[in-house]
Amino acid sequence: MVVKQAEDEITAAQFVSGAMYMGTRALTATSGAGFDLMSETVSLNAMIENPTVFVLAQRPGPATGLPTWTAQGDLLQAVNTGHGEFARCVLCVSTSQDAFDLMPIAFNLAELFQISVIVLTEEQVAEALYTQEPYDLQKAEIQRGKLVTDPEKLKALKSSDRYDPNAEGGISSRWLPGDDAATYCAQGDEHDASGTVSEAWSNAKRQMEKRMRKFHTLKSTLPQPYMNVTLHGEQGGHWIDENDEIELLVIGWGSTLGVMRDVMFSEELRSHNIAYLHYTYLWPLCTAELQRLAGRSKRAVLVEQNYQGQLGMLIRMECGLDITDRILKYDGRPFFYDELLSLLLARFGRTEVASAVISQAHSRGSEAERAGL
Repeated sequence: MVVKQAEDEITAAQFVSGAMYMGTRALTATSGAGFDLMSETVSLNAMIENPTVFVLAQRPGPATGLPTWTAQGDLLQAVNTGHGEFARCVLCVSTSQDAFDLMPIAFNLAELFQISVIVLTEEQVAEALYTQEPYDLQKAEIQRGKLVTDPEKLKALKSSDRYDPNAEGGISSRWLPGDDAATYCAQGDEHDASGTVSEAWSNAKRQMEKRMRKFHTLKSTLPQPYMNVTLHGEQGGHWIDENDEIELLVIGWGSTLGVMRDVMFSEELRSHNIAYLHYTYLWPLCTAELQRLAGRSKRAVLVEQNYQGQLGMLIRMECGLDITDRILKYDGRPFFYDELLSLLLARFGRTEVASAVISQAHSRGSEAERAGL
């Protein structure tokens, strides 16, 4: 393992791009302002179809903002960063287990689809305390996609294989500099199948369609969002019978998972049928399960730590579902148990219970303050 401290975020992104282009798995991590500087390199990698992995650690912005507090305000930045249209994948870490498990997945997706993968995390996940089972160091599988390493297959390659516009799923063969194989050009201008610069309209159309086919291929392989339910006073389970009516469908992502699990399995809410749909794979956005559940729910509410309801914006854009009931927080603090519990209780009209929950929380806070905690 090599760790390199670059002089700025632009250089860090270029280091990673060069390392991945040469066949080494590499990543760089930054926060929102640093990722702004990396966006040009993300766009370059889309043109040369070079796999890369970026970790984007969210904190409140804009500018330096609240550098030691938490937020979920960079989802749209991750989905839309870089000029032009191209495929990318956005994942989000929700727990300490995710922080380990999602990294080999991110590298596999990057190499399988020859795209940039952006892994979102948050200050809350980075600094929270977890009880963690030992990580399984054996189960990760390395998938390198259409990387050609066999000597005989390398000799059979043609320069035009690299960016073949007819490649299945938009994913063409890839090989490394220095291999005993045909040469091709990797540069930022629009190019033909061999990487040679071409501004012909017909070629530009074919290459754009080739690159964007990867988006649709990727979307068809990503898993649907994860679901937790409480039905008939029982907790757990990940399936809702056709006869079960959902009183409240909650949609969230990121660090919301931990507090939402605690809240929905609380004594105050266990008498209600609640489904929590949690997104780990945020782009391309899979909405089939969401639409299925929303159609059977009395009410849906979006829970996010940003001002605009950014996941809700993507949902509306992708499938037309407009979730108007939103619990949004954007003061740099995470969702607290008592806070979220009272807000959800209010959705069931249980305002007296919600007020009691908040009063108890304030009382505990005063006691802690008097104790000097």
